[in-house]
Amino acid sequence: MFNIFRDLKDLDKVPIPGLGVCCPDESNPFLLHCNVLINDGPYRGIMIHLVLHIPEDYPLTGPAGNIAPGLEFNSRYHAHIHEDHRNGHALCNDLLTNYAQHFRLVDGGSIKQATGWSPGYTLSTALLQIVTFFADPDLTFTPSSSSIDRLWNMVKNFTCETCGHSYTKPNPVIVDYTETMLDKQQAEEGTMSKEEEERLKSERERLQLERELVEKLTCGVTKQNVIEDDIYLGYPILFKRDNYNRLSPEIILELISYDAYVAEIQKSGGEKLDFYENFKFRSVTGADYNYWLPLYINSKHFQQGRMIIQNSISVIYNGSAQGVEKYDFASHMALDVLTNLMNKSAVRLFNGELFESKRAIEAYCHLLRLLMHFIDIYPELEYKINKTIEDFITGLPYRNKKVVPDMGEFLIKISLSNKYTFDDVKTYLYEECFARQIYWIQRNTAIQNLLDIKVEDLPAIFQSKKVSYHLWVFNQEMAQTFIFPGAKENIFLFVIALSAIQPVVYDLFLARLKTDNKELEVQQMFIVQTLFELVRYNKVLKSLTLIVGNVRSEVDKWKRLSRLIINVLLVHLQSNVLFFITF
Repeated sequence: MFNIFRDLKDLDKVPIPGLGVCCPDESNPFLLHCNVLINDGPYRGIMIHLVLHIPEDYPLTGPAGNIAPGLEFNSRYHAHIHEDHRNGHALCNDLLTNYAQHFRLVDGGSIKQATGWSPGYTLSTALLQIVTFFADPDLTFTPSSSSIDRLWNMVKNFTCETCGHSYTKPNPVIVDYTETMLDKQQAEEGTMSKEEEERLKSERERLQLERELVEKLTCGVTKQNVIEDDIYLGYPILFKRDNYNRLSPEIILELISYDAYVAEIQKSGGEKLDFYENFKFRSVTGADYNYWLPLYINSKHFQQGRMIIQNSISVIYNGSAQGVEKYDFASHMALDVLTNLMNKSAVRLFNGELFESKRAIEAYCHLLRLLMHFIDIYPELEYKINKTIEDFITGLPYRNKKVVPDMGEFLIKISLSNKYTFDDVKTYLYEECFARQIYWIQRNTAIQNLLDIKVEDLPAIFQSKKVSYHLWVFNQEMAQTFIFPGAKENIFLFVIALSAIQPVVYDLFLARLKTDNKELEVQQMFIVQTLFELVRYNKVLKSLTLIVGNVRSEVDKWKRLSRLIINVLLVHLQSNVLFFITF
């Protein structure tokens, strides 16, 4: 019920042109009456009176819409109106629950909510969709003039028995399309002094900032926010099986509250979920998820929800919520889980799923802030980060996928280290990255012998390395941009760390990415060509042949080969034009 009142209040504050909503019976907020002034199509200018039925679990389930009883706007006028002489003819739109009712015979009643509805939607969303719905009747024929005249007369003569709406006295009143709040505001400003205009401008900016903060820290389902309400916010998580049948978490880039997540569990018929992959809930944007990870908002918020946060990380790490001792939270889980999810956020942004989307960067920074707090309260995590880097520098036994499974996650740890910098590690990092690339070049292309490369092989080699090259740059840009001394205090716009990231950071970072992506392919092809021009020198070929002939394992072969190639490249090109320097 709270959500209904909030949506109605928002509609009252910011009315939608061509729409009006009212609650005829204040004791029953689940029944609303609406007026829609059709703004396009053959019925332009005609006002349709509707009844919206709001379910008790709204917004988890969307509303149903009907033409007001007695108004015979039926399938003669619109292809997606289905007759219901008792409740009023039903609107068949995938945002409304009438959609599920219409296809009940097809699915046996299994669809309980409209397929297009998401819990993050509001009454405004549904009403805007309804405006579009009436503008296009989707008929197989063009409505005749006489048919449109009949509809006009029917609308003019209609009176709603419940709310008293009529053509001459519409209830609710609608805002005309030609009348906007901006027009009124501009008219008022014409009579103001410059001082008053400046004061008004400053007040608008303050209100705009406040709205943005509230929006960024609002649950898409319940519409509650951490500023005004006592809630825990977090990201939905989807557990799914990877190619090796391992449970892998994927972050859904939107915010929901703990209450909204628990409500979904209760709807599924249980109190908790032990086997997550067997359940799927629907997120605000319609994505599947089956778990939830809380965020760090401020120290007080963290302390109040610390048990929930640590339990969530433990479940993500272990893939199970079974209450056994071996699944208890340990500090290293926070490091592993959060760097993994940060890296996946960067990869999703890179892959274009939400490219240049502020939500992807927000997720990265939210996870980073939470990880930084865990490092503060668990000093052993700093030691673990430094030890991993120290071992990596020490020798080959610590440079493999078992010790460092993902280079993107390792780059994050380097940036988090209080002992080592990227310059301390880059030589060894380049060797390992190149070793892994050479392995995949031979595995994924038709080139069987890297010592016998032809010019015509270069495009295939380039394509096999292209994605990884981009990812290296991308991950390093993410780490260097958002992980720096003082990040905990400066990464947020709001001084009390309410997790609204500075817009200027977004803009600078995205600008750098655009520049990198434009120039990167040219850089890469130059590097590949230069590398194999060097390999053609007899002395280099002789050295490579000697190395390949003496190695005892495939892993050592790639590592030693990459070491020689990198050294030659660094000397020959003075290490200034290499792709690696873009790190």
